[in-house]
Amino acid sequence: MALPSGRALAYITAWIILASVYLAASGYAAGEASAGMRAPSPAAQDPACPGEQMATPVTGVSEGGVVSPEAMFQGQPLTGRSFEPGARSYWHCHGGGQYIVVIDGVGRVQQRGERMRELHVGDIEFAGPGVEHWHGASPTEAARYINQGLSIGGGSGTYWLEEVTQDDYLGNDIGIASRTRFLETGQR
Repeated sequence: MALPSGRALAYITAWIILASVYLAASGYAAGEASAGMRAPSPAAQDPACPGEQMATPVTGVSEGGVVSPEAMFQGQPLTGRSFEPGARSYWHCHGGGQYIVVIDGVGRVQQRGERMRELHVGDIEFAGPGVEHWHGASPTEAARYINQGLSIGGGSGTYWLEEVTQDDYLGNDIGIASRTRFLETGQR
């Protein structure tokens, strides 16, 4: 595994510091969670995320819980997900939002209604609460992310929708054709 360049490491460090400050300020740091704070109930989704909570559906090969020792928070390495070339998550949203940072390789992301974008080491993607999106690797290079679900506005959880079409993955659609097919057929 190649280590990130100096510039990428600076981006990653800045993002980790910003994320740490946000988490501490919003009251969701590890200390408060152990002091009896309760997660919001699914009824507290605002805005509501469509879809279902289930095991992470992906197209291709992907592994969750991948440790990234170059990204530390409170003395512990952050974890994320790796995607082999061509792999990607299904469309999904997070009740409280999510950010991802590319640690290695070349990733791809798309938010519903927008074109697919490629991300490189140090690039950051944020999907706000209820924003439908997907992420994965490029067709020719693997990608490794650190990712963090948030609880902005009291929302929480990941809600899974339909499979990302080849047109979406290649940047030829904005996620509308796949949504229409999903709504018509209920087929993931």
